[in-house]
Amino acid sequence: MKQREYRWWQMLVLVVLAAATVLSLVIPERFLVGPDPKRVEVSILIRQTDNTFCATARQGMEQAAEDLGAELRFLTLPEDNDSDAQIELLRREIDVGVDAAVVAPVDCEKLALFLGDTPPIPVVSIESPVDGTSAGVYPNNEQAGQLLAEQLISDFPDGGQVLLVNSCPGAVGLSTRLECAQKLLQDAGFSIAVCNGFSTQKLLEKADFVVCFEAQALDIAVQQSFECAAPPKIYGAGVTDSVVAQVERGQISVLAAWSEYAVGYLSVTQAVAAARNQSVEDYLLPVSIVQEGNTYDPDHQKLLYPIAG
Repeated sequence: MKQREYRWWQMLVLVVLAAATVLSLVIPERFLVGPDPKRVEVSILIRQTDNTFCATARQGMEQAAEDLGAELRFLTLPEDNDSDAQIELLRREIDVGVDAAVVAPVDCEKLALFLGDTPPIPVVSIESPVDGTSAGVYPNNEQAGQLLAEQLISDFPDGGQVLLVNSCPGAVGLSTRLECAQKLLQDAGFSIAVCNGFSTQKLLEKADFVVCFEAQALDIAVQQSFECAAPPKIYGAGVTDSVVAQVERGQISVLAAWSEYAVGYLSVTQAVAAARNQSVEDYLLPVSIVQEGNTYDPDHQKLLYPIAG
C-alpha cells in the first residue's frame, strides 16, 4: 500500500513539472519576469552646428543610455548659438513625442519663458541653470571664473591688457564665469576689454592675455593667435580633445577643467529618471586648473581622458 502511494506521488510531481515546462514555453516572458522599464527617448540639443565639441560629454550620454535602456537623438543648430532655432527645435521634438530633452541653452531667459511653469516634457539643462527645468548638471561656474583669474594674477602680477570673450552672452553659465573673472582681474589692476561673441584676430592683437569661457571660443582663439605678430597668452575653460591637445602643446596656458563625461552621463540619467516619474536632482561639478606639463597627473586624467582613465 505504501509503495503504491509513493508511486502515485511520483507521478503527480512529474505531471506538475511537465505542466510547468509547457507553460514556460507558451506564456510570454513578460508575464513571467515582469515588464521592463519604459524605454525612454531623449533628445540632446547643443548650441553648436558641430557636435564634435561635445564628444566627451556624448560618450557619457551614450553610456548612460546603454545602462538605463534609453534612445538618444543628437541635434545641432543651423547656426551656432541661434536661440530661436534651438527653441523651435525643442518645440518640434516635443511635438513628435520624445520623452525628455537635455539642452545646452543658448539663451536661458528665452528658454525659461518657453518652458513656463509646467514644461510639456522633462528638460535637463547642462552648462547653465535655467528656471523651469527638471534638473541641471553643470560645472561650478563661479569657481571656473575665479580660478582662471587667480591663476592669471599669480602668473603675471604686474597686470596687463586682458580680453574676456563671452561667446554666448545669453548662456548664464558663461556669463557667470566671465563676471567672476572680471571682478578679480579689475581689482588686481588689469585693464579689461569684453568681447560679446567670438573674438577676432584684430582684438587679439591688442591684448596681452585672452580668457575664453568655453571650448569652442578657446579653439577659435588659438587658431587666430597663430596670425598675431605677438600672440597673447590664452586662458580658458572647457574640455574637448582639441583643447586638451592645445594645452599639451602650450598653445593654451591654463585651462579650467571639469568632467564633461560626468556632465553627459548625469544629464541623461536625470532626464530618464524624470521621464519615468522618478526623483531627480541638480549636480554641481568641481573645477580644476590644468596647465602644460601636468595634463597626465593622476588628478587630471579622469577629467581630460575619461575613457582611458
